[in-house]
Amino acid sequence: VQVTGERVAVMTDMAIKAENIDEAKAEEARKRAEARLAEKLDDEEAALVSASLMHSLAQLKVKRRQHR
Repeated sequence: VQVTGERVAVMTDMAIKAENIDEAKAEEARKRAEARLAEKLDDEEAALVSASLMHSLAQLKVKRRQHR
């Protein structure tokens, strides 16, 4: 994040336009990740699944914000 005067720049390794997000696929991915987290996972696998869950939740938030 870079803040200067009246401008804020956010650097990210992922950017997807809301219109390019498939809400049904993102919702399915969220459900799969939540189901996997309910299982007994080692730390590395749990971290990967958590990252996947956060990715899906972020997509859903952007897509659902577009509907407003």
